[in-house]
Amino acid sequence: MDSKESKLGSVRTLMGLLPDLSDPNYTIFYRGHSDKGYNITPSIYRKKEWFTNESRVIREIIGRCPNEFQHMNTSFEKLVKMQHYDLPTRLLDITENPLVALYFACLGGSDTDGELLFFKVPKDKVRYYDSDRVTILSNLAWSDSNFQIQQRFSKNAKAFHDEANEYALKLMHDIRQEKSHFTENINPNDISSVVCVKPKMDNQRVIRQDGAFFLFGIDNNKHSPAQISEEWLYNPDEKRHIIKRGDKESILKQLESIGISQAKLFPEIDMVSQFIKNTYDLEVNKFVSSNRPRRRLNIDG
Repeated sequence: MDSKESKLGSVRTLMGLLPDLSDPNYTIFYRGHSDKGYNITPSIYRKKEWFTNESRVIREIIGRCPNEFQHMNTSFEKLVKMQHYDLPTRLLDITENPLVALYFACLGGSDTDGELLFFKVPKDKVRYYDSDRVTILSNLAWSDSNFQIQQRFSKNAKAFHDEANEYALKLMHDIRQEKSHFTENINPNDISSVVCVKPKMDNQRVIRQDGAFFLFGIDNNKHSPAQISEEWLYNPDEKRHIIKRGDKESILKQLESIGISQAKLFPEIDMVSQFIKNTYDLEVNKFVSSNRPRRRLNIDG
């Protein structure tokens, strides 16, 4: 293991790290990667076909499943719904519960090492679902793939507004669909930022997972995401905390014994059904294996 890596081999090891993380001026968030090679990137940017067709993808899902979105008034709410049904979005899941993050770090990837990531976000930088900046960044998703910040103004400009700027006008139009009172000035630096968002707790999966999100803006244009502030990245003991592939199964069993399981974190009936089925399949396989007649060795050659 790299000298800058620390093995996280059990729930107990993780719990031992937590007392040192407390800070009244910060909120600690966590994220689990089943492969330590993953980047901190929202799913929409994992394939070119996705981020170049972002606005089409979201219109397609709303057009095909309108009843799922009919009571949602904001773009952010819609993105959260899409995120939890595996549609690629500019949201990245994080959690305030380290055990939930550890669970996700151990899911899948039985041939790869996982990683538990820590984020230390100043409390005055955490936004809520109804924040204006959240509204701005969420509505970027509805913009065309050629949307860009630098057109007739620079990032240093105080306002993202120009009557001749088609991108500014379109974004402003989308924002006003949600907030009719919205002012005509948008700081370009807001568009090129990443925001930490606490969502509305009206989604059972978000509730069970103590969920929050990083909402990604863009870096000049929609073909590249904004970057998380380096000040938010935090490595206890100045090391990456790695879950070895061989420890994943035992850690998942430890987590299940304290109530962190698929059935707990994914409350939809299809996911609970899958959990129950897998549990009984495992028990049956153990029973069959333990009661299978043992092959007698031929000791006479």
